Amino acid sequence: MNIKRRLTIKFVSQLAIISVVVLLIAALIFTWIQIRFTEINITRDFAKAGLEKVLESSKVDKDGIHFAPSLLEQVKRNNGWLQSLDENGRVETAYNTPKDVPEHYGPSELISYWVGEKPFPYDLALWIQRKNDKLITLVYGVPNLNHLLKQLSEGTFPIVKGQLVLPDSMVGNIKATHAFVQLIDSTGVELASYNKPTSVPSEYTVPELALRTMYSERYGFSMISSPDDQTGGTWFVGKPNASGGESGKKSIIPEEMKVVIMGSVAMLAALLVLFLLLSLWQAHRFGAPMLHMLVWLDSIGHAVYQEPVDRKGILRSRTSTGKWRRRYRVFADVMVSIEKLSAALKREQQTREQTESLREEWIAGITHDLNTPLSSITGYAHLLAEPKYEWSKEEVRKFSTSMLDKSAHMDMLISDLAMTYRLKTGILPPETMEVELNSWLDQALKQAAADPAYGKQRIVFNAAPTNVWAQMYTPWLERVVNNLTANALLHNPSHTILTVSLIADEEGEDITVKFADNGDGMDEVTLNRLFERYYRGTDTASTTNGSGLGMAISKGLIEAMGGRIDVETKLGEGTSILLRFNNLTRQEN
Repeated sequence: MNIKRRLTIKFVSQLAIISVVVLLIAALIFTWIQIRFTEINITRDFAKAGLEKVLESSKVDKDGIHFAPSLLEQVKRNNGWLQSLDENGRVETAYNTPKDVPEHYGPSELISYWVGEKPFPYDLALWIQRKNDKLITLVYGVPNLNHLLKQLSEGTFPIVKGQLVLPDSMVGNIKATHAFVQLIDSTGVELASYNKPTSVPSEYTVPELALRTMYSERYGFSMISSPDDQTGGTWFVGKPNASGGESGKKSIIPEEMKVVIMGSVAMLAALLVLFLLLSLWQAHRFGAPMLHMLVWLDSIGHAVYQEPVDRKGILRSRTSTGKWRRRYRVFADVMVSIEKLSAALKREQQTREQTESLREEWIAGITHDLNTPLSSITGYAHLLAEPKYEWSKEEVRKFSTSMLDKSAHMDMLISDLAMTYRLKTGILPPETMEVELNSWLDQALKQAAADPAYGKQRIVFNAAPTNVWAQMYTPWLERVVNNLTANALLHNPSHTILTVSLIADEEGEDITVKFADNGDGMDEVTLNRLFERYYRGTDTASTTNGSGLGMAISKGLIEAMGGRIDVETKLGEGTSILLRFNNLTRQEN
């Protein structure tokens, strides 16, 4: 899988995971908002919203029904009470029930209390539902203020300094229900009050009275009223709502809106934290490897090819066992490419250093090679020019012959050097000529074998069974033959035999000239560097006789003539060098 596909999969997977997390956060926030809405409704109107929850959250076993403690606390905060009845109207379970509440209801008694046909000091709410195959009736009651309001509207009470003077029975009832009493005149101005909170106003307009009566949850107090026929005013009896609204003042932000705002803020904060963590993770997962690669490339630019390591000396992209670290796996292709680039540049640097070293060695060698015969020539020339000596003809001939040999050696060295640079510029062979290779090779090998340094009977020629004609530039091929012959016979033991074979296929398309010796062979290092310029091999005993350019020149000449040169060697068993040509013009007689 390439890096493009891996990155695509990674980012798509991350996007999917983040989407799921965002949806989960949204679901949690919405669930919390819904729960809070339910709690608000239960707080505001327990009779409508709370009884169903009481039954849903209750547990029924052999000991009866068990209500959720949190809902029972809400019943207590409402100053209410709760009963569960069986199908016969008997109370099975009760909570916070006052003494004046019956423990058994007759067939019509509960209905009469519920619909108000029969006086009852409590407002009732019923919830009837079957649970665990049992029909359960819940009765929820809260003290009503109707009885107190009736007493106020039917009685006469003195007023002392704006405060009503009420009998002890009414005072006890008012304090038990946390109620307050207020008497206003026909213009809405307060005449007197009792137990009135400071947040309750002392003057009302008609619309305000209507709003406070109809929408008590907005003001924190529920109020009922009755006209006073004696004074022409109006009696008000109120009590705080169970929701805990304390002020009696209109709330600027409704409870529901507060919940929505809190939920939105919580969701926004969660998303910010989520995306912050995602950014940090992305920086760790993708940014760190990219920064590491940039640092590595920068170090390569300064010729430091080793991958940067951590404080423990371990490659930052690898574990101690050599495996890719997890965050580097997605960039494995890039890292491998950088490794290859680094290795190639390192090899190139080493090659340049080796070439430079070889060039310096070669210059030193070629200088020595040129100085040695030049010194001999100079010496012989001084001897011949010395007037105090009289040389015989044989001595003069001997000196001249030595001077010619040394000059020839110098000419060979200079020729090799010139040919090297000509091949480097990409020269092509001059006009070729058609030759019969069997006879040409036989003659060329005989000339090469005439060199006394090779010894006698060390070259064997195996001609092709038929005549082989080819268009070739024979001076170049002769030079290659001389180089390969010299290498085979001078750089191997004296008993080495060189076998030269001419091989041609039946169609005349491919021609191979094989130089095979039974000498020492070459090791891998020598084989790999055989055609490098200035490389003289490991045979130091004969290095002074060569320029280190012979094999490089041979390879360049063969390739310039459209062929190629291959080497097969095995240490201790000899070496075969094959000159391969194809599509050369060939004729058979």
